[in-house]
Amino acid sequence: MGRPRNFDRDTALDKAMLLFWEHGYEQTSIADLTQELGISAPSLYAAFGDKRTLFEEAVARYEANPASVTTAGTAGTTPHEVLQLMLDRACQEYASEAHPRGCLVNTAPELTGNRNHNRAITADRLRTVDIDTETSVDADTLAAFTHALLVGLSSYARDGADEEQLRRVAKLAMRVMTA
Repeated sequence: MGRPRNFDRDTALDKAMLLFWEHGYEQTSIADLTQELGISAPSLYAAFGDKRTLFEEAVARYEANPASVTTAGTAGTTPHEVLQLMLDRACQEYASEAHPRGCLVNTAPELTGNRNHNRAITADRLRTVDIDTETSVDADTLAAFTHALLVGLSSYARDGADEEQLRRVAKLAMRVMTA
């Protein structure tokens, strides 16, 4: 029987998520993680397996957040509302001072599968609203456009744009999409 953990696993996972979000998977070392989490490497491996598994858990925690940009559009009843809700949430979240700027999933090259999944969620949501009355674009293309815009907003936020600057870009995008 092993020794009991002397740290809170959920708190450590939150700290790891923020570290990966700030620096990315490749740039975050085991030494960075153990220092930030305040635990030894053996404790990290005992609690989380390896760096990749810890990263995957951190991403799952990030995506399960109720403030998720992808899930923000679920309350919309038209394509315009779905996209407006997502862009509003993105502007608010990407520029927040409560965590690293931008989006963990949009800035991590190794998360292609997650991004594909999020685009599919958006396309599925757009299929449930009356898309033909507002646009001649199919749901998959509109979802791809929206997520390309989200990646751009995430990058712009990481480069220092504040919420108002992000909202101006989102407002222009909504005008373009409804023109």
